[in-house]
Amino acid sequence: MKHLCSIILSLLIIGNTINVEAESLYKIRHKDKITQDWEIHVDYPLFEHLKNKTLQEEVNREIVQKLEHTFRNIRREASEFVGFPVLYYEESTVYKQDDYYSVVMNTSITRGEQYHSTVSSVNFIDSADGKITSLKDLVHMDILNGEVRKVMAQDRDTFLYHKFNGVRENTAFYITEGQLVLVFNKYEVAAGVHGNPEIRIELKRVLKKEDAGETYAPFPIIT
Repeated sequence: MKHLCSIILSLLIIGNTINVEAESLYKIRHKDKITQDWEIHVDYPLFEHLKNKTLQEEVNREIVQKLEHTFRNIRREASEFVGFPVLYYEESTVYKQDDYYSVVMNTSITRGEQYHSTVSSVNFIDSADGKITSLKDLVHMDILNGEVRKVMAQDRDTFLYHKFNGVRENTAFYITEGQLVLVFNKYEVAAGVHGNPEIRIELKRVLKKEDAGETYAPFPIIT
């Protein structure tokens, strides 16, 4: 536990975030299929060279299960309604900061003039005791909500400040250059014209730290 917390703080100083698509840690898989009632066009990563092979299996399983769950919903919706086919598009981006990884998955579903867009992420540290982590593992949610409100209050032309009810625990995120980047669903915190808006918060302002007598869940690595 102490080792992981120390890694986080040191990585905040180093700051070495990259998109790892050019590296050989994973391969992008493609799934394209068209029927009369639905079609899917999905690109997603499967990791092949993580240090922790048990974690690698868990991460890949979570990615695939998310896609399969969405696909089942698409087929069910297509079978219940006659008319325009359901179109399902999925794109993923992988961010790496030393041994901390974020797979950010953007889902778009259209049917006629109806359009729905969501974004999710799988975040993990690749180490001997690494695990998939959530926002509440990493940060103080109450402090995070306060910081997000400050950002939104400074740009009310973009953000729906008065409709903000707090950051969801499963809000997509990634880490870059000492900042926590929250990626929201379309319409969640801003008008649809802004797509999937991002809000950046200085990580050290919200990061859980070690305090005497207080225990936290294992933290991921962050640069």
